[in-house]
Amino acid sequence: MEVWWNELKDIITHIDWDAFHFLRPKALYLFAPLLLIILLLLIGNKEHKKWKTLIAKPLRPYMFNRGSHWAIVIPMLLFIIGMSAMIIGLAGPAWKKKVIPGQKIQAVVLVALDLSRSMMAKDVQPNRIERAKFKIGDFLDANPRVRAGLLAYAGTAHPVLPFTGDYKIIKFHMQSLSNRIMPVQGTNTPVLLEQIDTMMKHVTAPSTVLLVTDAIDNDQAAQLSNWINKYIHHLEILLVSTPNGAAIPGYPKVISKQDPAVIQNLAQDTAKIHINYLTLDNSDVKAIAGRISKKLYFQSVKNKDSKEWDDMGWLLIPPSLLIAAFWFRRGWAIQWCVLLFMLFGLSSCGLKSKHPDWWYSKDYQGQLLSNNKQYDDAADRFEDDKYKAIAYYKAGNYSAAADLFSLDSTASGNYNRGLALTKLGRFDEAEDAFGKAISLDTSLKIKIDKSLAATRSIKHRADSIARYGVKSIDSKTHDKLIATKKNHKNDPLKEHKPVSDDEQLSSDTRVKNLPTFGNRTSDEVATKIRTAKESQSPQKGGPGDKSGQLASNILLRRAAADPAEFLHKRFLLQERLYYKHIKKSATPW
Repeated sequence: MEVWWNELKDIITHIDWDAFHFLRPKALYLFAPLLLIILLLLIGNKEHKKWKTLIAKPLRPYMFNRGSHWAIVIPMLLFIIGMSAMIIGLAGPAWKKKVIPGQKIQAVVLVALDLSRSMMAKDVQPNRIERAKFKIGDFLDANPRVRAGLLAYAGTAHPVLPFTGDYKIIKFHMQSLSNRIMPVQGTNTPVLLEQIDTMMKHVTAPSTVLLVTDAIDNDQAAQLSNWINKYIHHLEILLVSTPNGAAIPGYPKVISKQDPAVIQNLAQDTAKIHINYLTLDNSDVKAIAGRISKKLYFQSVKNKDSKEWDDMGWLLIPPSLLIAAFWFRRGWAIQWCVLLFMLFGLSSCGLKSKHPDWWYSKDYQGQLLSNNKQYDDAADRFEDDKYKAIAYYKAGNYSAAADLFSLDSTASGNYNRGLALTKLGRFDEAEDAFGKAISLDTSLKIKIDKSLAATRSIKHRADSIARYGVKSIDSKTHDKLIATKKNHKNDPLKEHKPVSDDEQLSSDTRVKNLPTFGNRTSDEVATKIRTAKESQSPQKGGPGDKSGQLASNILLRRAAADPAEFLHKRFLLQERLYYKHIKKSATPW
């Protein structure tokens, strides 16, 4: 108690009156209704003596009991003091800034893997790329305890995975990395550094870039040194090569090896670069992981220009509550004044007020908005993930709804996720979600069977469109097309009855009368029926105008089953979009 009193006395006696101000000065306008209430109290308590003259003067001392003057003054005085303290506290007196502690932020590590042709040399078995992938796997197994990202580079640089704490998915994608997936050969260090900047631009903690390569020349060393000195991050370089080097596949006269003088100068140039040599065991990557995990968290620097002030209005709460406690005593009951004051002070306490959180919880606000069919606003207001997901589903944001439903592992959560995935056209995943829901709660089987039937029907329709590409047409249009086709005598695709000469046709028979229309080269005819094709490479330019097509004809093409092929196509697309004017290296290894 004594400590608390000393702190309170220190706060009050050290008020900086030069910096004193109110955070909510408009609250001081509440003194106007308070003044009105005081006037009403004074008028109401004024003694009226005219009617007393009707009583005989000798009887007046026996008829009237003269009350104490202080019985009126003290309650009114305390009421004024208490209400004034409340108003001043609501206005938010402040004279010192808040002490905002620095926030702890976690570092990350970005692994940049060299996939140039020189990394295919076999001085390290089975080759440098494969050994580098083994080393990265050992590095992740050493648990650096940070989120890791993966980047591949050669003549161009491409992000493989953003920063994630799931090391298993990094290992999975890493197995698909090879030289053949890179669209441009060579080693382009400036492009690599630009891509690193892009991936690290939102990282505020001093972090680490792990560069896994085989050799660094003088120009590359200068570029790396100049780049790392501009940032708060550190650079770890793991050299996957032997001192003697090896010939580059396809260039037998070119020997790829590291110049020791370059590495020595690079290591001495700055303390932010650490060179690591390849070892037969995992001690090299364990050392890197250890250095990273030692500097896992960093204290962010607080903003010195912060305008956050410490609201000291709480100091007036205890005296206000103490005075309010006397209002329940006999002769002090002026609660109606407080009600009148609140009518002036609290103009709105509904959902549309400036501070709805004062009156309703977030979930209750979301429910009110959902009842009014304002589902987008309701989703933003809900705090409960289940209600938020339902609001997203009703708003038509099925992707967000599916992600939130996936957090609910119950039967209803899986069932709702299946419904959202069906809306997204992800039918296989929807069936899996429905199956999990049935396994968790067999009472949902009837409802889920109906949903599964609807899902398989939609999937069958989509697969049919994908196979034949036929547009949906009404019966009148269909009959008109059939009639037109029958009247076309020279239609080369017109069905005809078989004759005896047809039996003599073979693969060697030469056809004299070829069709006069129809694109026979691509097996596409001049009709509205198109055959589906697999895209072998990214198409140049943007997609054509398909506004006139039906939604059912816009189909998703399946990605290649091979992850390496998928990455190769993605890198090709990125190369065409972002590296149009890149200069190819004079040394394509």
